[in-house]
Amino acid sequence: MPEANGHLVTKPRDPSGPLRQRGLGLPQIILFVLLVALLGFAAWWYLGRTSGPATMLPGAADATAPAAADTAASAPEAESADLTVDQLYKEARTAMNENRMVTPAGKNALEYYLRIVAKQPDDAGAKDALRELFPFATAGVEDQINQGNFDEATRIMGLLAKADPSNYTLTILRSKLDSRRRQNEREEAQRAAQEAAAAAAAARTAQAPAASSAGDAATTTAAAAATPAAGESTGGAATRPAEVATTTAPAPAAAPTPPPAPVGETRDVRVISPPRPSYPPAAVRNRQDGWVEVEFTVAADGSVQNAHVTASEPSRVFDREAVSAVQRAKFEPRLENGQPVASTLRRRIEFKLNN
Repeated sequence: MPEANGHLVTKPRDPSGPLRQRGLGLPQIILFVLLVALLGFAAWWYLGRTSGPATMLPGAADATAPAAADTAASAPEAESADLTVDQLYKEARTAMNENRMVTPAGKNALEYYLRIVAKQPDDAGAKDALRELFPFATAGVEDQINQGNFDEATRIMGLLAKADPSNYTLTILRSKLDSRRRQNEREEAQRAAQEAAAAAAAARTAQAPAASSAGDAATTTAAAAATPAAGESTGGAATRPAEVATTTAPAPAAAPTPPPAPVGETRDVRVISPPRPSYPPAAVRNRQDGWVEVEFTVAADGSVQNAHVTASEPSRVFDREAVSAVQRAKFEPRLENGQPVASTLRRRIEFKLNN
């Protein structure tokens, strides 16, 4: 700002300057906004055409679903098939710590050790582990049979056959499975017969009131026809109404007589051949004594089922031999009124060396 004679002189602003500059830039701004809007609309139109919903032919989903189910079912086996021997050992130990001896399918200790033997047939550690797992696996089979899970019992027996195909316990388990299946079939047939008899009895009960109503209507009609018309007289006396014979409703059918209660002997389980355990060689070398408490069920046919260890001292040293001895023992089942019934027992088996 120039000074004149010591005074500050201000130059007046040109009011048309900013307006002129603003007027020069406004068309460019409007053109830029229109260009951006046009580009956005073109992109929206193009994406709307190319990203429509995908269609699937009818039946394609149905064809894909079983394949997905098969893939999910075989996933555990596929995963474990890619594992190394060291990884299989780690998975097997984890499964045993989590009490996954034989279940779930594909992720249990028994199958992990079987896969180790399949990769290394001479692996002594895996073979020893399979021998130790055998009693626990047979107990699992018996549990599945008792619960009626026949498919699961068959699956576990197939694994045991791979571990020890000549073991006589498998023959006993197969016999129990066949016996339980036949028993279930008989029970289903009896249940169906009882339901059919109950339906027939209900039908007869529903028909009885209808027949009684029809009989009453016929009796009323006959009585009305036999009554003389009003105003008729006999010998100068008014006609007396004819007496209508009353009908007696049929007596209800007598309830079936319940069968007599069974009468016979009642006694506890009898031991025919007591458990005779073998002394483990390692315990003999270490001069170890101990005991094992085993709980098991004597079925109505006298067979031993669901034998398992409830306590032992020292732990896991004598367990396998104690369970095997109980499974080899022979018993007569408990009798109630002359009928054999299943019962659960608990036995303590002592292991002592003769000094």
